[in-house]
Amino acid sequence: MIREDKGKGMSRKQYSGIRYMAGLLAAVLALTAFSAAAAEGQVKKLPIDLSGGAPYKPAYNEHKEYYEDPTIRVDYHRMNHIEDGERNEYNITYFYAFVTIADASQLRTASADPKGFNGRNRAPAQKIARRVNAVLALDGDFHNNFTRDEGSKYCLRQGTVYRDTVVDFLDMLLIDEDGDFHVYPAGPELKTLNKEEINGKKIINAFQFGPALVIDGEPVADEYVLDPAHAPWSSEPDIKNPRMCIAQIDRLHYFVLTCWHGVNLAQLRDLVLSITPCRTLYVLDGGNSGQLVFQMVQVNLQEGINDRTITDIIYFASADQAGR
Repeated sequence: MIREDKGKGMSRKQYSGIRYMAGLLAAVLALTAFSAAAAEGQVKKLPIDLSGGAPYKPAYNEHKEYYEDPTIRVDYHRMNHIEDGERNEYNITYFYAFVTIADASQLRTASADPKGFNGRNRAPAQKIARRVNAVLALDGDFHNNFTRDEGSKYCLRQGTVYRDTVVDFLDMLLIDEDGDFHVYPAGPELKTLNKEEINGKKIINAFQFGPALVIDGEPVADEYVLDPAHAPWSSEPDIKNPRMCIAQIDRLHYFVLTCWHGVNLAQLRDLVLSITPCRTLYVLDGGNSGQLVFQMVQVNLQEGINDRTITDIIYFASADQAGR
């Protein structure tokens, strides 16, 4: 894990800018390297099915703070709530990662049940991640939670529709075949909208949790993200649960952040935007389900708090054919 120290005399805005520029530079360098690897035949689109990614090569798995092979770059960070005697703005410990991939097929989902997303199996995120060779994994939307009618929420994973119903009070995140994020806001129209294709592109994965915190580059207003109607278990301003979110920064460039106790959803949005701008930012299952797995280890583990079994993960995988 990286231990981050805020530079003396440096404003929060300056410090956040440095973190973002470092992530952006890594992404640019990674995409350049990916182009060269593709020309040499090392990059191959992964199948849109329940199979996993390419195995690691030991030479790519030596660093705790980043992972890089010819098809994927993950830069992982941990920010402690106190560094050098100073508390950060929200007095929380949080974990985040910048991810760049060579091909959209490397952004994938997996269920605790290897056969698919129909069952009610559960497993720790770390166990699911190991099965599918995930470089970075995070819990998804608890697709088979059948409390408070959530069992009827839409479930499309790896190109297959497993449940074609919706919960109309939840924002929907759709990820298309190019790896681009799209948000359908909550509302009764969700029942009739085309959820398998958008702008002529096939939807590979779709989620119902939310709410969305940034849409088309614009932060969503407090009045929406703190409205219990859209996430009644966690939206209120005084509810400061552990959180999990995922963002698309740009083409094939993503950001993931999770934190221990301490922020409401508006603060989560502001925290992410203090680190990086993004096109889309979407909340996933947090609380006791919030698990971030990097190189097969749950890096945000609090035993007895967020080590529960879960139903599904979102993950980023290698497509390095030389690594097979």
